[in-house]
Amino acid sequence: MNKPYLISTHNLFTLRLLLSLLGAYIGYAYRHASHDYWFVMIFLFTAIAIAPDYYQFKQHGDNHKALIDRLLHWSGGLCAGIVIYAYHNSGRIFHEEAGLIVLLILALTTYLDGIKRGWRCIFAGLFLGLVTVCVAYFDSYIWQLSMLAATAIAYSYRSRSG
Repeated sequence: MNKPYLISTHNLFTLRLLLSLLGAYIGYAYRHASHDYWFVMIFLFTAIAIAPDYYQFKQHGDNHKALIDRLLHWSGGLCAGIVIYAYHNSGRIFHEEAGLIVLLILALTTYLDGIKRGWRCIFAGLFLGLVTVCVAYFDSYIWQLSMLAATAIAYSYRSRSG
């Protein structure tokens, strides 16, 4: 198993976009359950973001500052998501609103991670923000988001060196 290939920036970018598309579909078809999906995605996106730095730290042992910086960044998003989920469980906010807020937190955390990490994270954050707008305001958006994601994945594949 080739771990560096599995956690390459292109593969992680592709995984993020595919999970985002799945979430867009869940938001379209199962609005009442989307908050659970996006809450789980905060944890999964955190693991996806931390995996390359953790792997590099395990291999070389010299990248602890980058790992700590990324852990601190993503722990903020995790804490915000947990607070929103607690509000939802206490009845302060409804299912659909909880899903949209958690999705917006995930989009912002991913986007801000991209400022240090590169265009793929920035695009993934913007894509998640677009998913948030689409779920909130439109009735038909799955095909348009799929085409945008496919184009971005193709471009990412073509420019894998970065």
